[in-house]
Amino acid sequence: MQLNCYLPTLSSIRAFGTPLVCAACGERLIAPTASAFVEGGEIRHTWECEDCGATSHSSISLEDGEPR
Repeated sequence: MQLNCYLPTLSSIRAFGTPLVCAACGERLIAPTASAFVEGGEIRHTWECEDCGATSHSSISLEDGEPR
């Protein structure tokens, strides 16, 4: 039996959508502070910038998979 080891490189890691940036200061937002499933097939995320504290919201429709 042979053991194969695969070490991913940064270029091979898949990005899940376009990174969000803070509208107030331009810093990249890493993870939402809260997420909620809404009846009708939608997921809503609440984001808070770690640098300036500004909050924003985004939503994803489960039917078409496109962020809004």
